[in-house]
Order: sequence, then C-alpha cells, then structure tokens
Amino acid sequence: MERSTAILVALIAYLLGLLALGVVAQRRTRDSSDFYLGGRTLGPWVAALAANASSSSAWSLVGTSGFAYQHGLVALWLLPGCVGGFVLNWWLVAPRLRAQTGAAITLTEFFAGPTGAPGHKPIAVFASLLTIASLATYVAAQMQAAGSAFTHAFDADLRAGILIGAGVTIAYTLLGGYLAASITDTLQGLLMVVVALVVPIGAVAHLGGIAAATDAIAAIDVPGYQSVFAGREGVAGFAFAFGLVGIGLGYPGQPHAVNKFMGMAPDASMTVARTVGISWAVLLYGGMLVLGWTGRAAWQLPAGGHEDVLYEASTRLFSPLVDGVILASVLAAIMSTVDSQLLVCASSVTHDLGLRPTTERGMLRLARGTVLAIGAAATGTALTLPKNVFDNVLFAWAALGSAFGPLLLVRLLVGPVRPGFALGAMCVGGFGAISGHYAQLVGKGFDDRVLSWLAALVVARLGARSSQSVLR
Repeated sequence: MERSTAILVALIAYLLGLLALGVVAQRRTRDSSDFYLGGRTLGPWVAALAANASSSSAWSLVGTSGFAYQHGLVALWLLPGCVGGFVLNWWLVAPRLRAQTGAAITLTEFFAGPTGAPGHKPIAVFASLLTIASLATYVAAQMQAAGSAFTHAFDADLRAGILIGAGVTIAYTLLGGYLAASITDTLQGLLMVVVALVVPIGAVAHLGGIAAATDAIAAIDVPGYQSVFAGREGVAGFAFAFGLVGIGLGYPGQPHAVNKFMGMAPDASMTVARTVGISWAVLLYGGMLVLGWTGRAAWQLPAGGHEDVLYEASTRLFSPLVDGVILASVLAAIMSTVDSQLLVCASSVTHDLGLRPTTERGMLRLARGTVLAIGAAATGTALTLPKNVFDNVLFAWAALGSAFGPLLLVRLLVGPVRPGFALGAMCVGGFGAISGHYAQLVGKGFDDRVLSWLAALVVARLGARSSQSVLR
C-alpha cells in the first residue's frame, strides 16, 4: 500500500468515527441547554480528557515540539507553566466552579448573573465580544495547523487542507453540540497522549537510546540552545523564562475548557478527574519537549519549518499506516479545541448577547447557524493569517487568560465581585494582554501573560464583596 493511500485510509476511518459520534450525540441533544452544556452529565474521565484536550490544541503538539526544536533547553519552562496551569484548574477551579455555577450555562453568565442583574449588560457584551474576537483568532490558527497536516500527508495545497479540516470539525459540532464535542474530545485526548509517548520514544531509540540521545542534544551547536534562559541575561532572561511559565496563568480564563467543569455530573469523582487530567498533561508536554530536542539532534528542518518536527519524525520512524494515525492525532488536537471554541462563540452570540428565539427549536437552529457562520469566518481568516501556530495561539490565549482568569479565581475563592470592578478587571486584563503583546516593555510573554494578569487580579480583588480567606 502506498504511503498516501495508507494515510488516507487511517484518516477516513478516524473522521468517519467522529461523524458517527456526532450523530449519536445529536439524538441526545434536545434543547439549547443540552447543546451548550450537555445536560451536566459528564463523568470524571470524559470531563478530564475533554477539558484537557479542549485547552491543549495543535499548539500542544506541533507548537510545543517546534518551540523546543527551535529554542532548546529554555523550552523546559513550558513544563511547569503548562502542567501548573492544569494543577491550578483541577485543584482550585474545577470543584468550585461545578458547585457554584448554579443555573448559568456559560462562563459569561456566571460573571454577569442572570438578565436584569446589576451590571449584567456591559459585562455580558464586553465578555462576549472579547470571547468571539479571541477565539476567532485561536480557531484560525488551529485550521492553519490542519492545513499543514494535510500538506505533510498528501503534498496538498495548504488552503485545501484548511478547508477539509474545518469542514469535518464544523460538521460534527453542528450535529451534536457540547455532548458531541465532549465525547469526541475524550477519544482525541487519548489519541494525543498515546502519540506523545510513542513518537518521542521512537526518536530516542533512533538516536541510540537515552544516553546517546542526551549526548546528541548536548552536542547541538546553536547559540543559546543549551541555556535555560536562551542566552539572555539579567532581566531579559528572567522575563523570557517567566513569560513561558506564565502560560499556566491563562488556563482558568479559557471558557472553552472550563465549561467542561460546569458540565460535570454532580456525583462525578473530582479525585479521579484530577488525577487523570494532571497525569495526562505531564505525559503530553513532557513528550513533546523530548521530541523537539531529539528531532533537532536527528534531523535538519528548513528555516521556518520547526513546527513540522512531529511530521518529520512520523514520516522517518513509522510505517505509512502509523504515520496516518499520528497525523490523525494532530487533527484530533485541532478538532478537540475548535469544536469547543465554536460552541463557546455560538453561546456568546445566542445566549449571552440575548439573541434568543421564543422556541427551543428556534434556539437550536440559531445556535447551529452561529457555529456555521463563525466557523466560516475563522476559515477565511486562516487563509490570510500569517502562519505561526505557537504565536497566534498564545496571542488569543493571553487575552482570554488575563481577562477572565483572575476574575474567575477571585469569584470562586473570595466571593462575588462588584459589577464595576468585574468589568474593570476584564478590561484591564484583556486590553493589557493585547497591548503587552505589541509593546513588550519588559519582555515577550511577560507583559501580556504575567503583568496584565496580575493587574486584573488586583482590580478583581479590590471589588470582591467577601473578606473570606482565599485559602478556604
């Protein structure tokens, strides 16, 4: 069987399986609450894998390995940053958000309160618009990664790959909504972590074992590659490293991930979910770092092609059929994020902004129409946006993380935040992250992912109504 044929067989089988799950989930999606939150029926394994897969996009596979390939040992800071974000979510956010959500269907509604509550409208409008703008950029970056995956497999045009990946993801999200996204995300999360184990192990074996791989990485002669500060000194080195660790601060502010906590069944074991979720994160990000370093020691990629190291390893180390499965894992990472992001955007338009038809059938039609419209818009953006999955994702990640994360933590750990301060925290965090991305007064990643987050935390804490200890 030719390589392209074997890859095609693996991909078609995988994509048909996703569509079948979407059809099954459609039968259990009876109203808009089911479409957006799945009837709050998720068990611990599904919630853990779905939440993790939703927050770990193609960035976690091609972006992380590509960053390690390009920059060297400084990528070590991604491990405490990313894993620390999962610890933050599973230990502090998940149990409290599930318990305190009440009737709220979206994260924005949790912040703003029901329609008619003091300050509801400005909070709902700002949060919704920021969510849509940020996630549209995020989704576009994922579709670019899908295009790269198809280009790798079939030497296809990047645009054709973007259109195919977008089409399948939008299709099954339209069918089953939140439940389809959660079920497929579970499958995709499992596939991602298997690949994160198998491919790095294959790369280490290719270099001759652990000792030989370590020596080969140490022999890479690139300025700053062996430095945990990437050759930077003083404040610049600290800012760069802490900016990578600061990625973890953004996890509580990702609405497409934390809504999985809102959808957990009341009796689902948080201990099981927490153990599964954190273990998964350690294996995934640790594996991708190892792949990036060993890939640099083993193969030389063309300039600008650092995010193709996973594809290079897959092609060189495995049979075409296994290569197809690994390619499917990249699509899994993409789809598991995009489906949840499309649902959050749709809920922002139809639920948070109050565009609500009078019947449940009308609500479902509007929700699905919004998913289709936003998916089409993001696809168009992906065709024109400069290709850099790592940077494009982190831009949107920082905006959402700084706008929503500090406010959510204060809301859960301290108490309700007065509406003016809640809106202020979102504005300070969101606009601070966007301006910090461009200004870079201290250092790339530090201004937008750390300073803006801390400033928003101060504003939210000043507006908290309760004085109860954050440790309780």
